[in-house]
Amino acid sequence: MKVWLPYTQGGSGSDVFTHTLADGLTTAGHEAIEQAFKHHWQYVPWALKSVTPPSRTDCIIANTWNGFAFHRPPVPLITVEHLFVLDPALRSYRSFAQAIFHETLVRHFEKASMRASDVQVAVSEYTANAHHRVLHGSRPQVIINGIDTDFFTPPPAGHDRLGNRPVRLLFVGNLTRRKGVDLIAPIMRELGAGFDLDYTVGLRTTAGLAAIPNARVLGRLDQLSIREAYRRADLLLFPTRLEGLGLVAIEAMACATPVVATRTSALPEVIDDGVTGRLCSQDDPAAFASAIRELAAQPDALVRMGHAARQAAVARFSIRRMVDEYVTLLRFAHGAAG
Repeated sequence: MKVWLPYTQGGSGSDVFTHTLADGLTTAGHEAIEQAFKHHWQYVPWALKSVTPPSRTDCIIANTWNGFAFHRPPVPLITVEHLFVLDPALRSYRSFAQAIFHETLVRHFEKASMRASDVQVAVSEYTANAHHRVLHGSRPQVIINGIDTDFFTPPPAGHDRLGNRPVRLLFVGNLTRRKGVDLIAPIMRELGAGFDLDYTVGLRTTAGLAAIPNARVLGRLDQLSIREAYRRADLLLFPTRLEGLGLVAIEAMACATPVVATRTSALPEVIDDGVTGRLCSQDDPAAFASAIRELAAQPDALVRMGHAARQAAVARFSIRRMVDEYVTLLRFAHGAAG
């Protein structure tokens, strides 16, 4: 089957999803053609309606912000909701410009893609429910995103975890309020001495965090470097306010690194509280610090939690499972169109 995957570059998890799915479909014996468009096209996606798809395309997979622009009847269109920014839970954490963009243009794009889609997909139960609740269309089908669990793997046996050294925390993501970046400094102050933080600047940002003791910026990392950062860390710190799913948490879990995250949006679908990580109250630095201290005080239990996290990632979030589900959906959509 020949699948066209057009997308606008956003420097986010949806870009990673497109690459991962394309690679997985190719490995499964299909012809997957990615086509990237510059970031600025996300503001005027209707201008992409004239783009010619690859010849003899059988199906199209695009995201909900621009899927309508790639609708090419009678070729079936599958749109994927990665992060539903119209979710009321995000309102308090958007800038004025973001609010205007989301509530005017993005709302229009989402509705247009909903009408154009033959099948709608969401990456978590939470995201599917939020999409349905706000837009009042049919509830999207859920296909949970997967990662390469043969690449994201635990460190070699005997790798140093906890000992006579500070506890190593890691933050991976864009430095935005949605990701809870403003909570990092208060959490580190609550923890005090004995805790170090490594952090990336994500795909979009370049500036680092200032005035955080024992913090080290890693900058932008390639996949190999990100994997090594997960492996080196004792815990992933993830104080986010809204996630469509939470791929960073899943990648860390696959590397046997437990996650301390917010009990919000889709994260309870990813993290089993007390088994593969800890879930904390939103916007509560003291709760995060307390959970981190408790885990750091029990090195053996932390290792067991890491093993459980790895097992959960392999069992529930593998790329093979995700690709199998998309192949089934593609065959259904293509058959229905034929």
